[in-house]
Amino acid sequence: MANRRDGEPSPLRTGVVHTGLSLLVFGGVAGALGAVIYLMGDPSEAGPKQTLALFETTNSAAPPLKTRLKTDITTASLSIETPDYSEDAGSGDLPDLGVDVPDETVVAAAETVDPVGEGDAETAGVRINGKLVKPGESYGEVTRVVSLERAPIAGMTERLDGMTLPRVSPDGLAPADAYARPFINPGNKPVVAIVVGGLGINATHTRSAIDELPPEVTLSFAPDATSLQTWINRARAAGHEVLIETPMEAYDYGRMKMHPLTLLASDNEARNQARLDRILSRSTGYFGLINSQGSKIGDDETAMKPMLQAVSERGLAFIDDGGLNAANMKQLSGETRLRYVRADSAIDAKLSAEDISSEFMELESQALEHGAALGSGFAFPITIEMVKTWTAGLEQKGIVLAPVSALAATAVSVENPGEDSVRTGSLEQPPVNPHG
Repeated sequence: MANRRDGEPSPLRTGVVHTGLSLLVFGGVAGALGAVIYLMGDPSEAGPKQTLALFETTNSAAPPLKTRLKTDITTASLSIETPDYSEDAGSGDLPDLGVDVPDETVVAAAETVDPVGEGDAETAGVRINGKLVKPGESYGEVTRVVSLERAPIAGMTERLDGMTLPRVSPDGLAPADAYARPFINPGNKPVVAIVVGGLGINATHTRSAIDELPPEVTLSFAPDATSLQTWINRARAAGHEVLIETPMEAYDYGRMKMHPLTLLASDNEARNQARLDRILSRSTGYFGLINSQGSKIGDDETAMKPMLQAVSERGLAFIDDGGLNAANMKQLSGETRLRYVRADSAIDAKLSAEDISSEFMELESQALEHGAALGSGFAFPITIEMVKTWTAGLEQKGIVLAPVSALAATAVSVENPGEDSVRTGSLEQPPVNPHG
């Protein structure tokens, strides 16, 4: 009888059996460990945790040291405890921090404590962020910004060749007055004005300039900015008066491309006038124009005078950022009866904090010596931040921050050479906006 031989086991069947046995063993071990942890473990120590609070919680019984020393503006009306330093003896009840601790405290009224600013020497009150808050006033009332009237104002525009252009109203109100920020200077103090330009191109920088700079700072916008009228409306709602930048021909553009609406020294009056009208029609609500470059056309009286005449006839002001021919502009503004002012300083020609601070000091000296000074800059982040900080301290130096329109006066005709235009750096006080 033949011997029977068993066949070789199937590899697949063997693998399945081994896998099942392994899972069974490990599952049993894991189950046993889980049962032990469940029965004997501490749930509070199960793992890392963090408690989040939707509202700020403090321990009123024992607040941290920093909280006890911190004073908030919103609690300034409450009585606070302040140390009495009339005696030098220390108190044995407090921890030794290496300094002498007063042995008693006295309750002082909030009116005698100045947690956020220094008391004003001339008038009772507290100075917060450069603003004097008098008794009975709130910080919000002092810093409240009054929005300028939304443009266009009735009667201040006309339709010409399909374009909406600014004009003097039938009752004689000029855009330079209607769209200027009101300003008065009853104390006849020295004034400084700042214009920050290049706005409307970078949305972040534009929002920063509108929202962070004092409303007395004048803002100028590029004519080809996206949503230009929206930006102007927002700036005026924040209290800023507005200028429109006018591209003018320079001698050298370097790597820059010439703007298609640039006013050219070599072109005829009609073509330049057409370009100027297109610039003026881009938006409304501006009180004047400011040059963008222009060294070449500024040297050409023949090309420049008709443009300034057109600006004057429309009741607009013209601001020179300091880059035009000073002698020519002085003469032409007189001949055209143009409201004109020239900047004394380009505050951010060098983008460093030290150089900008130096320009600020120069403006202060000009204002104190001559009664008024004007600086121009661009919406660089460092410029915005430093203008914001510098302007907050002007009042303490006896200087008033004014909008640029307050310095732009109608020039006296050259037929009276004994009289000079009221402009930045003149010995006469700057004019007061009649709508102030």
